[in-house]
Amino acid sequence: MKNRLFGPFFTAICIFVCLLFCKTTNVIGQSPKKLSKDALANLLAYKKSPHKLFIGYLVGDGNDPEPSYNMLNVPDSVDIIEGFAGYDQNPDHWRALQAKGTKIVYCSFPKNDAYFDGSVKDPATKEPGYVAPPNFDNTKANASSTYNNWAKAMYNKYIKQMGWDGIDVDIERGTFGNDAPATNAVAVLTAVARYFGPNAEAGNLTNAGVKPLFLFDTDVDTKDSEPLSYGRIYTPYKSNYDYALFQCYVGGARRWKGSQVTELTPLLSAFGKDKLIVMTNGDEWLHQNGGQDSPPNGDAKATQWLLDIAKWTKENDTQGVGAYRMSRDYNHTPHFKVSRESIQIMNPVN
Repeated sequence: MKNRLFGPFFTAICIFVCLLFCKTTNVIGQSPKKLSKDALANLLAYKKSPHKLFIGYLVGDGNDPEPSYNMLNVPDSVDIIEGFAGYDQNPDHWRALQAKGTKIVYCSFPKNDAYFDGSVKDPATKEPGYVAPPNFDNTKANASSTYNNWAKAMYNKYIKQMGWDGIDVDIERGTFGNDAPATNAVAVLTAVARYFGPNAEAGNLTNAGVKPLFLFDTDVDTKDSEPLSYGRIYTPYKSNYDYALFQCYVGGARRWKGSQVTELTPLLSAFGKDKLIVMTNGDEWLHQNGGQDSPPNGDAKATQWLLDIAKWTKENDTQGVGAYRMSRDYNHTPHFKVSRESIQIMNPVN
């Protein structure tokens, strides 16, 4: 998707979207406001038009109120929602969100999810007639391990059964291991690319009839010095991914050590303007009780950073911004205030 602003039609759509940002957010016990037929048509037209994207992670790990990760409460103009730990389990909520043109993807940690073909964890080995290759060790991955059965299982579960729209593979220190060591990252990711992303094989489609999204999600900004370096697992396979999400956090647990938007410049060549989405760390935002992870200014810092990278995104014509634990932005007044403001910065009415 090319995200360039264009013409009077887009301006009209932006005006409508801006009005949506100002609507009252749902509260506990209330049903979400139903859009009129014309309003929904305008919203869907906006979602299909070239614009800068917003991606939000909803985290239901018990540290924030239930409405914060309830998919019914997501602002209408968010483009992609990531189901993270403890995501909203109600299929009716998923469908209501998707009906507004928002895509839902699952965030995978290969260390927790993946298994190599023939692993003791692989359900295919339990099928009648399965015979392991001679001298095959089903307890430990090796340099020749493949991950096709796991990738297909992820497609069947999240795309065909649950009706979601794609997958995000989290690529950072600590997210690979067990059956999927970091040294096998290429094998893991190329297996996923058979079922997700621009190069998904024929017939591997969502219930909407399009190829599922494949998001490369990382905090690794080295070119080739480690197994997860982008020069090893991203650049040669760039066409497999819809977008590259980079965790350029300025607070909380983080690897990237920058603190200014000028320090984002190397990412343009590393990941490409046509793929790059930069993110803030919503862990730092206010808790429901008014506390925060990094007092006294962690909330303010994460907030300003999202607004700064939204401006940087617009100026550098990259693909958009995102917020890990966007769900914590629910605790601001009005709900999801910062996410809405960042979308307005990237897609202004002018």
